Amino acid sequence: MANDSRPPMNVYTAMLVLAFIALAIGCIFLALDLNQYGFKIMPDVSRP
Repeated sequence: MANDSRPPMNVYTAMLVLAFIALAIGCIFLALDLNQYGFKIMPDVSRP
């Protein structure tokens, strides 16, 4: 098996890579936005 070449990257593989990059960038922006609020998701509610 000396000639074990991989198939060329097709359009679906490129779309998968682009989708992963977009999700990663979205997660980074979400973390930056949550960092402004100290990563507090639920509001502080004081019970009477």
